[in-house]
Amino acid sequence: MKTFIYDRKENGMFLPNGYPLDYEYVHDPAKYKDKYGFEKTVHFLGATDSIKVEKKLSSEVEEDFIYPVDQFGAIEKLIGEDEMYSEYCFLNHIKKDTLKKLQNRKGHIYVFALEESRLHTQSLIFLHKKLNEFGILPSQLIYLTGNNWSAYEEYVAACDKWFEQERLTIINTNSQMYLKAHDLLTGQRNNNVVRSREFYEEKKRKHQFLCFNRRIRPPRYCMIAMLYDNNLLTNNLVSFSIEDKHDLNCLGRGGKPDLDTMRKILGKTDINSRYISYYDELKKLSPMTVDYSNLLEVMGPGCENKQPYLDTYFSIVTETSFNEDTWCLTEKIWRPIIHYHPFIIQGSPYTLKQLKDLGFKSFSPYINESYDEETNVKKRMEKLTEEIVRICSMSREEMHEWYYGMKDILIYNRAHLQGYGNQFFTYLNESINAIQH
Repeated sequence: MKTFIYDRKENGMFLPNGYPLDYEYVHDPAKYKDKYGFEKTVHFLGATDSIKVEKKLSSEVEEDFIYPVDQFGAIEKLIGEDEMYSEYCFLNHIKKDTLKKLQNRKGHIYVFALEESRLHTQSLIFLHKKLNEFGILPSQLIYLTGNNWSAYEEYVAACDKWFEQERLTIINTNSQMYLKAHDLLTGQRNNNVVRSREFYEEKKRKHQFLCFNRRIRPPRYCMIAMLYDNNLLTNNLVSFSIEDKHDLNCLGRGGKPDLDTMRKILGKTDINSRYISYYDELKKLSPMTVDYSNLLEVMGPGCENKQPYLDTYFSIVTETSFNEDTWCLTEKIWRPIIHYHPFIIQGSPYTLKQLKDLGFKSFSPYINESYDEETNVKKRMEKLTEEIVRICSMSREEMHEWYYGMKDILIYNRAHLQGYGNQFFTYLNESINAIQH
């Protein structure tokens, strides 16, 4: 069994590796930001606590060790690719003695990004070069992602082009699925997920759809503007926040829609111009909330509330990636499955294919899912718009019948997800053991 080593220990507790060495330890992320002015880049999230390993201080182990780093938030901040966070790169905060051991090839770095799936090839290349700068071989780092199926292939192709033999190892853990499956199990005990009897009651629902949006990037803005354009925003359950200088507003400079990105999604069209022109009107409506009044408090795992799902017939899932070159699944797609909800995904191409590969069913012919195979961003947005508008044109009686026509699919998907609920920690341990061997 390998040993996890840590640089710091306070009050009998190991502190996250990569935490600024000269900072007082602050556990709460919000309090940390208030104190230091920047978001945390490392933070214990709990999953790694169940990995069967021995834990020691770095000073107690000379070789054959694992140096774990628990990523919190975006990889760009963790590795200092984001210039504002360059000094917070975790490599800057490895103790000198530990760094020397790594430089002498005595151990490996494991980066646990189990709740993150957004991963760009350029970030992997940046990390590759950064490790070289610190005298650590890229092959000494293993990166465990929540679910990403595109970035690593492109990174390998780049290494081939450079004739670079030393490479990072990327493990796709599917942890987002396992973690949300665990939420399903706990949610049933705590009554915060839709119960089977509530589903079978077949009560008429107040609204057509549910669309959660926390961090607003251009694709999500396009979706919100599209809903507004089609008079579908205020009578359904939609959350978003685009206030100026708000942590959740990631639209572009000044918190307004980035023109170049908008054109990638919508093209040089009248629609693009019209959607951009809605910004001031949408800002007046912002923030719109559904189940949490403060969107900053909402995280991925553990934030389930059944009522919005009981009040709606389907979900519009605005995934993390849409127009980007990284293709991934996050916790967002598992949430409607937990609550017996059909869904349309504004996400990467072939997202539905990935779900089917994991044993889940999609909703064709009830939903036209041709958008999933459309790699052109503009055309994919057009297909999504057309299908959402079509479904929302149904009468409430038609939509009710349409929803329960998918009953068998909804029951199957939830049961299939529940089957993963008790497997996550076993799977994680097996992944770690496989790497070790």
